[in-house]
Amino acid sequence: ETDTTTFTATYAITQADIDAGEVVNQAIAEGTTPANNIVSDLSDNDVITEDDPTIVDICQDLFIGLVKEGTFNDTNGDGCANVNETISYAFTVYNLGTATLENITITDDLVAVAGGPITLAPQAIDGTSFTAIYSITQEDIDRGFVENQAIVKGYTLLGQEVEDLSDDNSEYEDDPTITELCQGASIALIKTGTLTNDQNGNGCIDLGDEIMYDFAVYNTGNVELTNVYITDPMVGLVLNGGPITLAVGASDTTEFTGVYTVTQEDIDAGNVTNQATAFGTPAIGSEVSDLSDDNSILENDPTVLAVCNTIADMSVTKTGVFNDENNDGISQIGETISYIFSVTNTGNVTLYNITLEDPLPGIIISGGPIEELAPGEVDDTTFTAIYEITQDDIEAQEVLNQAVATGQDPNGVDVSDESDDPNDPTNVDPDGDGEPDDVTITILPAVGPGDFEIFNGVTPDGDGKNDFFYIKEISKYSNNTMEIFNRWGVLVYETTNYGGSNDEENVFRGISEGRVTISEDDQLPTGTYYYVLKFTGENPGELGSYPEDGKESYAGYLYINR
Repeated sequence: ETDTTTFTATYAITQADIDAGEVVNQAIAEGTTPANNIVSDLSDNDVITEDDPTIVDICQDLFIGLVKEGTFNDTNGDGCANVNETISYAFTVYNLGTATLENITITDDLVAVAGGPITLAPQAIDGTSFTAIYSITQEDIDRGFVENQAIVKGYTLLGQEVEDLSDDNSEYEDDPTITELCQGASIALIKTGTLTNDQNGNGCIDLGDEIMYDFAVYNTGNVELTNVYITDPMVGLVLNGGPITLAVGASDTTEFTGVYTVTQEDIDAGNVTNQATAFGTPAIGSEVSDLSDDNSILENDPTVLAVCNTIADMSVTKTGVFNDENNDGISQIGETISYIFSVTNTGNVTLYNITLEDPLPGIIISGGPIEELAPGEVDDTTFTAIYEITQDDIEAQEVLNQAVATGQDPNGVDVSDESDDPNDPTNVDPDGDGEPDDVTITILPAVGPGDFEIFNGVTPDGDGKNDFFYIKEISKYSNNTMEIFNRWGVLVYETTNYGGSNDEENVFRGISEGRVTISEDDQLPTGTYYYVLKFTGENPGELGSYPEDGKESYAGYLYINR
């Protein structure tokens, strides 16, 4: 007889059972015969004639997970990654299965992982046992990040292996851990200048001298820079060199140079001032740039080189010509004097807004202002003036006066000069500036009590009128010398016994017969000239025929009009 219903049993599975993967057990059945003999049997799992234990297999749901997190350590606190700064890695291991896992280890191709092995019960988490430190390389910084995955492995008590690729934030995923690295691309430029072609050898910067500029470029960031080049807005600068590549922390002081020729604008400014710009391109991100400094990679001051002492100065000449409007050789009220002004910039800076004033009452000045006058430049056309002579002038037989020209240097400072009479060889210099400032004297012809008379107009056009410098009755005083100078004081004519035997011989006809600096026999240009007539014997003054008795010389202006 068989009974399959009377006996049942329930057993609560333990963790050890799950770890073992089975529950192994045998029961014992006992019974008593009528003769009171006890009989028994060890259970079997399926055959009544055997005694094998009953084995119940238990399913093991295995799960291991790994989360790997990286933290950048900014050791120097500059906000960006540098070589040999570190990343700290933290590892969290999860056993979310039903079986205990032992001999759990982590391997990582990037770093040596410290800690472990460990054992984790089901549903246990460990976030402290495993750590790692990684030293950052330049390649990592150039890339902009560090990317990696670790592998966690563990074993059941039955020896079954389980593993998982790490994730950056979840035990259920397998994404690599990416730690971003700051790419602080930056560049710095220093520009210095040296006088190399000192034309006059005075040791300072003048117009036309050459300056050699040297450029020092620095990679001040944490990534390599390629296509490093320099631009410079300085007009006329010849820039050489580049592009180059600069490693982190590297500098170049020889590749880039420039040559510049000093201009008048520089002299006017009192210095040569400029800034260049350096550019470089990182592997990732936009081009970076820096304005140059004169001595520091941390600043952006322009490079300034002082020029030689600047001099703002001018020279003004004033020439007067009597206009004998009625051609009678005598000055009368209402006849005029024409004034010609020449302004020369005698300094080494440009002058601006030059105006002219003349205190002579009644004079009418035309022209101006001169907007700009470069060093050495002469302007003899802008300013003119007309003056009507008065009775006082006629009685004085001359008109004396000076004009004053005023301009501004490039800094707006006034520069002025009193006019000079270029036909007056005395060349007085009352202000001691090295430029003569003679008062302009315009002689007015008058009729004296005798026949001696000087006519100071020459029109050598062959019409028979005023073709030569005519002095009436000069032939009576043959012991004489005549000298004629141009407006710059150069002797253009000289002779003795002027006028010859009839006042018309050996006379000045507007042709150069003076020094070798003037081409002989050349026609002299229209303009004002200065004559000096001297007597070595008898003179008109002794005869009482001219206003001053005993006058041994006469000097005045002579005008040639062609």
